Amino acid sequence: MLYIYLEEHIDHPKVIKDRYLDIDEPERIKSIYSMGCIPNDEKRDYQADSNNVLKYFLKRLNRFPIFVTFGGGFTDEELEPFLQREDLSYTKVQPYKRRSYYSVQVNDASELERLLDETYWYAAANDFYFLSFTNLLTFELRMVKGWFFKIERVVPVVNTTEEMSFITIEHDFMGYYLFSNEACFDTEEKVKTFLPDGEGIDYYQ
Repeated sequence: MLYIYLEEHIDHPKVIKDRYLDIDEPERIKSIYSMGCIPNDEKRDYQADSNNVLKYFLKRLNRFPIFVTFGGGFTDEELEPFLQREDLSYTKVQPYKRRSYYSVQVNDASELERLLDETYWYAAANDFYFLSFTNLLTFELRMVKGWFFKIERVVPVVNTTEEMSFITIEHDFMGYYLFSNEACFDTEEKVKTFLPDGEGIDYYQ
């Protein structure tokens, strides 16, 4: 049995702070939801399950292009050959010698499936992983707070618009967060129509 959770969050500033997101004009965000898979069976790979649920959600939505940006930590040396071999359109941002980000424009469901299957481990390893339906990210110098320090670093910044949605990944890829100000996502019921249902699937209440 695959158990899926879906929850709307009312305290937007807390979610943004907890997710360590740099967002310009966060007040434009009208809805935030968390969703994903609950690891209730030791034999199940909940990270692969979360990847499958995310793919289902995006393919059911059928809205392209999708801009997928990830990285900021360890980069697999096979990544660029994979992107080139699969003829995926990408740009590389390297603000620091050992810190690279890749932004890939996904144009259809086939590209989406191949890219997520190859790269979702970045999300599982808690690297930066971000999806949007318009290119909302810039890389800017911002003050970053740690436990005992503050330092200026170049970080991804979300530039909100009047009509937009974007997705970030939950810790260890146990699910993901949907941020939106679009009418198609303004209720839980509307969001749920894009999630899997049927035999072998249940929703956590």
